[in-house]
Amino acid sequence: MVMGRKAGASGWGRRLVALALVCALVPACQVNPAQFYIPLAYALTGVCIALLMSPTPTAALVGAVMGAALGAAVYNNSIKRQIIDRERGEPRAGSQPQAGPEERP
Repeated sequence: MVMGRKAGASGWGRRLVALALVCALVPACQVNPAQFYIPLAYALTGVCIALLMSPTPTAALVGAVMGAALGAAVYNNSIKRQIIDRERGEPRAGSQPQAGPEERP
């Protein structure tokens, strides 16, 4: 038996260290709203389709999971396409070509 130590004291210390690490590392994260909105839109669409077929909570959950997975794949593919286009030097669809340093007056 340890004297003078509470049973929950070490749990608060660990939580405090974890919170400090999260706060220190958050600025390094690059968050894009599309990372959340695209999978969320697909998940909601999946829920609606699943509930039309079978109005049960299990169907809603399966539709949400499958829709979110499909949305994440769509988002990942769009990011991959942008990276490939950048490496090839091709402009993205809908973007205007910019004048290079030799073309500027």
